[in-house]
Amino acid sequence: MAQNPSLAPLSSLTKPPYNRLVAYPTGDGMEVESRIHQLQQLEITGLDFQGPLKTDRLSVLGKGVVGIVVIGVMGHRRIAVKIRRVDARRANLIHEAELLKTANSLSVGPGCLGGTADVLAMELVEGLSLPLWLERLKGMGRRARVRGVVRALLEQCLRMDAYGLDHGELSRAPKNVIVSSDDSPRILDFESASLMRRPSNFTSLAQYMFLGGSIAKRMSRILGPPDRDELLGCLRDYKAGGWKDAFEAMIKFVGL
Repeated sequence: MAQNPSLAPLSSLTKPPYNRLVAYPTGDGMEVESRIHQLQQLEITGLDFQGPLKTDRLSVLGKGVVGIVVIGVMGHRRIAVKIRRVDARRANLIHEAELLKTANSLSVGPGCLGGTADVLAMELVEGLSLPLWLERLKGMGRRARVRGVVRALLEQCLRMDAYGLDHGELSRAPKNVIVSSDDSPRILDFESASLMRRPSNFTSLAQYMFLGGSIAKRMSRILGPPDRDELLGCLRDYKAGGWKDAFEAMIKFVGL
């Protein structure tokens, strides 16, 4: 562990600057000790502070209103670890872990590796956000690659809709969809997911990709401009309950 300067063993997490991140934003001593114990329960041996964002001089994978996401070490494996913020409105991460397991049963989301009240261990999904992946896409076969990713995403949404699991944030897909190096798209972050409201995964993501802002313009340049009225008709039919037929019409309409 000493060979990696960004990797901190659990014994280091009681000290600055790690303590403020483990019990963000207060660094409260009792909270830090509790979270270290929970990390131990999940057999996580250290946290690796690498990532695109900075929090208190430490690099992390993500930061939200519920938690901080960092890289962790479980055995010989690098994983993603979400640590609940002390000031989060959510009392714990247990419900999120349960919904992530539900998503996994539908072949959606990063694999859930275990959870406690304040710590959620997940498969580490590496890749590019959907807009950045589109932006960097070059060369022959670009259209076929985009078709494959879009179809896979819409199929994941269809499975969640059919089950009754609503992600809740797919209208803001830039931070919730990652495309890996082998063009496999993954839907992330189920903290706002619910089984209690009507799901709108398919319509939310379709509107984002084909009707909303800069990403829709990129899609249009690669796949060709869609007929807006026909697209909206497909989405209305989908909302009305004709999921399978509307899905097939949508797939045919956008050339997937």
